[in-house]
Amino acid sequence: MTMEPVLARAAGIVAEIHHSHGIKAALAVQHLHDRFPDWTATFWQDALTQARWFEEPVVDRPVATSGKNITPARSRVLLARAVIPLAYTAIRSWAAARGAGDIVRCYVDQAAADPGYLGHRLSILLALGEAWPMYKDSAQRDLYLDRLTEFILACRFTAVDDGGPPPTGASWHEACTAALDHPGFFGHNLICLAWIGRNRESLTGGQLRSSLGWVVGAAGTTYPDAEDNVAISPESGQDLTESCLEAGLQELLLRGVNNIHLLTLADDISWLWDALGHEARPYLIGVARHHVKH
Repeated sequence: MTMEPVLARAAGIVAEIHHSHGIKAALAVQHLHDRFPDWTATFWQDALTQARWFEEPVVDRPVATSGKNITPARSRVLLARAVIPLAYTAIRSWAAARGAGDIVRCYVDQAAADPGYLGHRLSILLALGEAWPMYKDSAQRDLYLDRLTEFILACRFTAVDDGGPPPTGASWHEACTAALDHPGFFGHNLICLAWIGRNRESLTGGQLRSSLGWVVGAAGTTYPDAEDNVAISPESGQDLTESCLEAGLQELLLRGVNNIHLLTLADDISWLWDALGHEARPYLIGVARHHVKH
């Protein structure tokens, strides 16, 4: 399977409820495609269909902007004040001056301190940072930057970090234990954990501890919606081999509950499978099977 159509469509997928998940899902497909190169184009077509990939709302062209040159400092103020449509121009000016990676890094501290409901403020921000090299020289560059603009506006990041007291932190071990026991709605505690883990080397010590503290807090919270209070028991008697993982992910992607998060969850289970080792694997298989239609 070639990735170009997936990346192109991802840049056009817009938010249906709050945040767009297209680019993060496209990265998941890329990661899984690299991990399992023998999965066929037919398999991927079926998996994308199961994940509602072709039902997500899309735009087919970038927002028309004024071409005005805005400094990064002024851009951050415009974004904090949600000045639309100039916010789109602000992001493009900022990216032209310093690259989208600089934009992402500017907001990581706030996102790590408060990843928000389901951890999207942090996990999607980190995914957008990883995706920038794939888009910066492509025909979808401006579509990508428009999605980045909309994400920052939706997250309501401030122009200046407030410097308030740091949130309660946690260790990597504490966060892993909590997220495996209580993965949350569609495994979002694990999804956020995996994105934190992928970026451990680039996060500061404070960012890492506060973001892991969010995972522990989210896993320990009782929510009004039962779907947010998923608890997983480890699968017993599992042959914890690579073939077991591959079979579990294939079942999840082809028979899972219809949702774009199928792609992200499968990818992050795969990453955590390697990162956390044998003790976590019965839980990860349990999470995959929990989201398969029965």
